[in-house]
Amino acid sequence: MATRLSGGGRTGRRRPARTGVEPDHPRYKWVALSNTTLGTLIATINASIVLISLPAIFNGIGLDPLEPGNVSYPTCCGCW
Repeated sequence: MATRLSGGGRTGRRRPARTGVEPDHPRYKWVALSNTTLGTLIATINASIVLISLPAIFNGIGLDPLEPGNVSYPTCCGCW
């Protein structure tokens, strides 16, 4: 856990740094919900961008994904 000097660094006492909302805070559930919602939205937008750009990606690398020998390219990770 990160620590910082209390009192602007003048005293030698250390206390834990606050990194976010504590679980017993009244707004904790709203912070967790908004973070989850924002993460889901970003993941959905990213998936849409990749899906729309797949034809251009395949044209750029000179690959026809519908040929029998190229079926594994769209489904595996790290093939390039």
